[in-house]
Amino acid sequence: MESIISTPKDEPFPYKAYFLEKKEDGKKFVGLFAHEMVPVELIRASGVHVVPLVFVGPEEYSSTGGSFITHSACSFARNIVGGFIHGDISFYKYIESIIRTNYCNGDFIGMEYLCREYNMPCIDLSIPMKTQGYSLAFFHEQLKRFKQKLEDVLAAPIDEAEIRRQISIHNNLRQVLRRLLDLGIRGAELLHRYQEAAVLEPAEMIARLDCLYFQEAAQHSPPSSSSSSNPRIMLSGDPIFINDFFGDWLEEFGATIVYYDTWIGGRMAEFSIDEVDPDVYHALAKGYLMEQGLERSVPAAMEKRIKRVSSKVGTQKIDGIINHTLKFCDFQAIGRTEFKDRLGQHVPVLDIERDYAQSNLGNIKTRVEAFIELVKGGA
Repeated sequence: MESIISTPKDEPFPYKAYFLEKKEDGKKFVGLFAHEMVPVELIRASGVHVVPLVFVGPEEYSSTGGSFITHSACSFARNIVGGFIHGDISFYKYIESIIRTNYCNGDFIGMEYLCREYNMPCIDLSIPMKTQGYSLAFFHEQLKRFKQKLEDVLAAPIDEAEIRRQISIHNNLRQVLRRLLDLGIRGAELLHRYQEAAVLEPAEMIARLDCLYFQEAAQHSPPSSSSSSNPRIMLSGDPIFINDFFGDWLEEFGATIVYYDTWIGGRMAEFSIDEVDPDVYHALAKGYLMEQGLERSVPAAMEKRIKRVSSKVGTQKIDGIINHTLKFCDFQAIGRTEFKDRLGQHVPVLDIERDYAQSNLGNIKTRVEAFIELVKGGA
């Protein structure tokens, strides 16, 4: 594992070898449709290995997935289902059970399909849609039920002391991730670290970041003078998942992202779980619902998002925003016009809706390049 963790930062991370080594260790694999509202601390406290479903493939995956679940599901959910059917993402075959939530249509129906067709148990977690006092109480109770379901399906007791240990180490990872921005890491390099942090166990990711950036022997070069003179662009909205070359495309088009306002991005590190709360389930419910999950809450989800992004424009000295939406992602699609109109009063905003097709690459390239020129002209 040490050689995997120390993979050079400019080389693709060997996820296949990583999961194979975990499988050889005899751990049970639990799949998680990748949304930010599921407390992974609670799952990892059971001793299983979490496999976030964050690996996407070509447009063909989405087309195949659309043959089995509704086409109104987001392109990401259809792509995940297609990935299972095609079998190219080899480590998915190790998954023995799947977490299913009501986070979105794609999560619920996509995971229901996979559990039924691949004869895997679904471990359900109900997530509230509001952030009122009763919502917190509801989520608190749901997390306790979720813990019981995990124990029943996995046949593994979950000790509260282990939950607290997992909370502590996940908080440590969030703290280390925040340091990446201080180092001036940006673009695809920064994105790849966030993607790895979504997959690796937290202690391993901390060790990896220490190896790459923080050990005395680690040689990290700050951004060159030419790159530092480029406009400071924020990417907001839907995240860029693993194997999606959109992040590399953006750099080829001239857009260097200095801040990812996505849940596989800067937002991973911008909340923490209260380690001294005597009720560990209350601590988890409060952290994930009141801090991490605000974009899902109604009403006023867009208002909260605009407020957060406006703040980041100032603190991160952002020159322009690319608002990135995957097709049929309801949570990001609703309010796109309001987002662009209101934030566009302060900083240029480019609104992009896309799927995993490469056929529209030329159109996106033209729009991004024109946007970068616009931002440069206003700088």
